[in-house]
Amino acid sequence: MSPVGEEHLNTLMELGLKEYEAKTLAHLLQLGETKAPKLSSISGVPKARIYGVLEGLADRGLVEIKPGRPSKYRPKSPDEIIERMIQNRRRKIEREVDRIRSAEEDFKSKFQNLYESGAEKTREPLLRTVSVGDPSEKETELMYESAEKEVNIVSKSMEWLPKVVETLEEAMDRNVEVKALFLSPDLLEDENLQVQKQNIDTFREEMPRAEIKFSKSLLPLRGSIVDPSYEYKSGKAIFLVEEKDVPLKLRDAAITENPSLVAGMKRYFDLIWKHDSEEI
Repeated sequence: MSPVGEEHLNTLMELGLKEYEAKTLAHLLQLGETKAPKLSSISGVPKARIYGVLEGLADRGLVEIKPGRPSKYRPKSPDEIIERMIQNRRRKIEREVDRIRSAEEDFKSKFQNLYESGAEKTREPLLRTVSVGDPSEKETELMYESAEKEVNIVSKSMEWLPKVVETLEEAMDRNVEVKALFLSPDLLEDENLQVQKQNIDTFREEMPRAEIKFSKSLLPLRGSIVDPSYEYKSGKAIFLVEEKDVPLKLRDAAITENPSLVAGMKRYFDLIWKHDSEEI
């Protein structure tokens, strides 16, 4: 009989079970069908608690109760347990969404006037900043998730592509047009060359419909431009400026939803794409 270890309990607790629930279910999986007193003795869950814990697990569909004197308890299989956990979490989320939806009209009626009165005293900032790294990568991913028409990317080697590739693929599945402008290898530092090659290969293998080019000259701005409009009606962008002597961990990325600024960045992108780039 394989022993129940901390790794088993930690996995169950990461899935949302409390400590006694995790101990009870892990040892029940180890024992198979058994009675509550034996399970209490082996798992270390007090007898005063074991019946309530088992009933709670049964209510969630993770354990079966076989009536009798005394009752016996049997675990569902790991496949059944994980599927029921997913179903339970989905129902919980759906109930929470329904609860929020039911409060929507009341919320809007109470807060719209407050918001409008406050909005008259403030204006949307032209830019906000986040640190380069995980925060900027998350913001980029969110932009890709919301993209409806096009994504334009300017980057040296796009070293952050592995973090967002799935989201970018999903955007392309929605028929979002993707263009990526990489810095010419002739202008790259040695440590970036292999990264760039790997990411270009990723585009070719996983996103063959994306258009990719090399910029012939240095890029003063790098980032992503999403759904720009030359009519200045929409668009988002995240970018950082070239600061050669400043390490990435000390730099900030700028984010804007100002339609005019996004349109200007799109024009910058289009000019380089048409006049100062070459096919890969």
